[in-house]
Amino acid sequence: MKTEIINCDCMNHSLHVKVEKDYNCVNLGLWLYGFHDGKLSWKNRFKILFDGYTDSDLIVLNKEELKKFITVLQEAHDQLEDLIPREKMIRQFETATGMKIDRNRDL
Repeated sequence: MKTEIINCDCMNHSLHVKVEKDYNCVNLGLWLYGFHDGKLSWKNRFKILFDGYTDSDLIVLNKEELKKFITVLQEAHDQLEDLIPREKMIRQFETATGMKIDRNRDL
């Protein structure tokens, strides 16, 4: 399987997911694009030239741990879907209290 890449909203990090059928596991690699201190070794320069990144933290999940990870992600997804949109929450508060909220201000 090819590596699937999931990018962070900040566009500085990505999660690389690859199934290793030969080893019966899934590899998760957390990558940081670019560099920190501005001084790169030749090895890192070549890595950026060919890969676009230099750093990685690798997590290897077997089938049991992968199931746990999927469950945790699904629960997080479900919690986000259950959140009340901001505007609806403001209207409910205004109706319940009779107070008006300045929508230009952070809550």
